[in-house]
Amino acid sequence: MHRGNKDDAGSSGEVVSHSVSEAPEEVLAYWTPERMAEAVPRDIRLPDPKEGESQAEGK
Repeated sequence: MHRGNKDDAGSSGEVVSHSVSEAPEEVLAYWTPERMAEAVPRDIRLPDPKEGESQAEGK
């Protein structure tokens, strides 16, 4: 199973995609109730709203 890196998505606005090679059945089998209970959410990095405003004004 793919283990994501915190640096997978850059802050430069590029699109990041990942291929999934596991069958849905494999994913369901992996995520047992015990693993779900121990899972830690990833940090979400949202763009700075002020940066978006300055880029929109420059168009």
